[in-house]
Amino acid sequence: MPITSVNDEDLTPTPSCVRAYAFVTLGKLCLRDASLAKDCLNILARELHHGSKSDPAVQSNVLMVMGDLCVRYTNLVDRYLPFMAACLQAGDKACHEVVTDVNLTVDPSAIKVRNYSLVKKNAILLLSSLVLQDYIKWRGLFIHRFLAAVADEDDEVSCLARTALRGPLLEKQPNLLSNSFVEAIFVFNSCKAHPIYCAAAASGENGTGVAVDFDGTMLCGKLGYHKRFEVYRMMLTNMNDQQKLEVTVRLAKVVLGGALETNGDLSAVCKLPPQDIHPNEEDYYTKKTCPKRLESAMHVLTDTFAILKSSHIKVGHKSSVDPEQDDDHLEQTGAKVDQRNLYKTSLLNKISRKHLMETIIPILRNLKTVLESSRSPFLKDLMHYLGYIFRSFKAEVKEHLASDPTLLQELEYDFRKHRQRETSSGKYVRIADDDVRK
Repeated sequence: MPITSVNDEDLTPTPSCVRAYAFVTLGKLCLRDASLAKDCLNILARELHHGSKSDPAVQSNVLMVMGDLCVRYTNLVDRYLPFMAACLQAGDKACHEVVTDVNLTVDPSAIKVRNYSLVKKNAILLLSSLVLQDYIKWRGLFIHRFLAAVADEDDEVSCLARTALRGPLLEKQPNLLSNSFVEAIFVFNSCKAHPIYCAAAASGENGTGVAVDFDGTMLCGKLGYHKRFEVYRMMLTNMNDQQKLEVTVRLAKVVLGGALETNGDLSAVCKLPPQDIHPNEEDYYTKKTCPKRLESAMHVLTDTFAILKSSHIKVGHKSSVDPEQDDDHLEQTGAKVDQRNLYKTSLLNKISRKHLMETIIPILRNLKTVLESSRSPFLKDLMHYLGYIFRSFKAEVKEHLASDPTLLQELEYDFRKHRQRETSSGKYVRIADDDVRK
C-alpha cells in the first residue's frame, strides 16, 4: 500500500532520546559491516559538526560510536578526526551566542548549553585514549583544541583536561607542551596570516586537505585574555628548566624578532600610531579601527611580553610544588638534596643569563628604536620587561649596555623609582604574573 505524501510542516521531529539510541544501534551494526560503516560515517560526522544543533545526548553517543569505529576501522575514521576534536568545544559557540544576544529576556538554551559538558568530558577521555594507543596522532590544531579545554568554564571539564595533558599524554610525549607553546600564542589569538599558524594548521594533513581547525573556540581578543593565560600558566608549570629556556629564546626570536622584519603583521603593528592600537572602549567594540588580522597581532605581542615577565617561565621557578609539603616529604623520607639537580639548575641559570645578554637584549634594543619612532604603546611593555631583566641581573646588564648609556640611564631611573615604591609601601613589589592591561 503506497504511503500518502505529507507536508514537511506536518512531520513530527524524532525525539532526541530516540535518535541517541538509534545511533548506538547503528554503530553496533557498523562494527559488523565495513561497507555499512563507510556509508554511515558522513551521517555520524554531521552530528558532531560545531554548527550542528544536535542534542548533547545524541552528540555524546555519536562520539562514542566514532571512537569504537576508529579502533575497528582506523584508516576509514582517521579523516573524520576534525569532527571528533570539535567536541572538545561542543556548545561553546551556542553559549557565546546566548551570552552576546542582549535581546533575549529568557535563556531557553541555558540547560542545553550546560549539558554539553558531558560531550566535552567524553571527548577528552576518548581522544586521550586513542592518542595513547596510537590510533590517532596530534595533527593540525588538535593539540590546541585540547589545550583550550583547560580554560573551559566548567570546572570538571577543565580539571579533566589538565589531568590528561600533564599526566599520561605528557608522559608519552615529554616535549608536547614546550613544542606547542609558541604556536599556541598565534593560534589562541587567531593570527591566521602568520606562517607559524599556517604551518601548524596544515601539519599532518598529508595532502588530503583534512586537518583539525580551531573554529568555534572563544579565546581570542581582549575578552579571552584570562582564559589564554590560564592555559599558558598550566603549560609553563609543567615544563622543566631546559624547556622553559628554549621557549624563552624562541619567543624572543620568533615574536619580538619578527616584529623587526620589514613586512608582516607584527612589524606593521609596531609602526601603528597610538590611537589605532588603544582605541577607547566604545570604539573597541563597535568600530573597526584596524583590520582584524592586526588586532590579532597586537594580542600576540601583548601575550608575549606578559609571558616573558611572568615568574612561571623563569628558570628554577617551581610554582607547581608546595614548599611546605616538599619539606615534610623530605623530613619523612630522610632524603638528601640531589646535588646533580642543583648543578644542572645552576648551569641552566648561567645559560639563561647568557641568552638574555647575547640574544634577547639586542633584539629588545632594536625593537625599542622601532617603537620609539612610532610612539607605540608597546614601548611601555618593552621597558617593563627590560626593567625586569635589569632588576634580576643588574651587574650583567650594566656591563652589556655600557655602549648604550642612554638606555642604561633609563633603566637605572626606573630601578630607583621601583625601589622608592617598595620603600613607601613597606614591602617588596614584584611584577604580577597576571598583569592585565587596562
